[in-house]
Amino acid sequence: MHAVTAYFEDLNSSVGAAWNRFWFTPSAATTLGLMRVAAGLLALYAVATYGPDLELWFGEGGMLPLEMVRSLYDGQWSLLDYVPANMLWPAYWSALVVIALFTLGVGGRAMALGATVATFSFFTRAPLVTGEFESILSFLLVYLCIGRADDAYSLKALWRRHTTSSPLPPAPSPFNTISLRLVQVHTALACLMMGWAQLAAPESAWWSGEGIWLAAARPNMSLIDLSALADHPRLTAAWSHAITLYLLAMPVFIWSRLARPLLIVAGGLVWISFAVASGWTPFCAAMLTATAAFVEPAGLRPTRELAIA
Repeated sequence: MHAVTAYFEDLNSSVGAAWNRFWFTPSAATTLGLMRVAAGLLALYAVATYGPDLELWFGEGGMLPLEMVRSLYDGQWSLLDYVPANMLWPAYWSALVVIALFTLGVGGRAMALGATVATFSFFTRAPLVTGEFESILSFLLVYLCIGRADDAYSLKALWRRHTTSSPLPPAPSPFNTISLRLVQVHTALACLMMGWAQLAAPESAWWSGEGIWLAAARPNMSLIDLSALADHPRLTAAWSHAITLYLLAMPVFIWSRLARPLLIVAGGLVWISFAVASGWTPFCAAMLTATAAFVEPAGLRPTRELAIA
């Protein structure tokens, strides 16, 4: 009986130590800093795209009247719900300013939270025109609020370097690790769901190897002319199956230190190639940003101007 008790005590201790190591080992903010810049630029793009037709979407008599949107999406909330028509443009420009400051690393977690709320306010005010890109960007912004993402590649880091004779890097923080781990887990699950969805139907285009062709053949979508793929079905099938294989393998093998560099490179190739074929550049850029969470902070070398590590 003593041996059984000792076994479970050791098991509990080992699992607990591994759990704490995974989630709470302090880490530098280098990776988070790069992700903050990328996510901030994507958020700027996402909100800026509403500008050309801002009043057409949200103004009086616009295409998305508040009453209709809330009747369809009762559980969602937006700051724009309370913005009168004559304040729509000031609210729009204020949101862009807040997101820009977050991108530059000004204001810490408070600005990160403000940028997240500002971006979400446009997404939840116009849920009928959102898609996969907004879903990925949303969890990136939320998780970047947790860590000290402004410790690296930011105006704060630049200011610290030029105002201190011997600048020391900010101390590693467990909050940085929590932020990265949440992005990692969410990204792995997103890839798994996308891969599963591709194979959900036995006769789907991804089973037959035609998935990438259907994405590239849509009019005015692919970044370059890929009509020649019609004459190379084996190449098309190999490309399609490579994407599906990555989506299914990534959530399993990305946690292996030996396999991780290969999967990060493979992810870069997959998302860049899919952007070229499908034209879903913002979505693929968001997935590249999410995949960057698996890059170890110690493996990144900040530039001389923004060095903090």
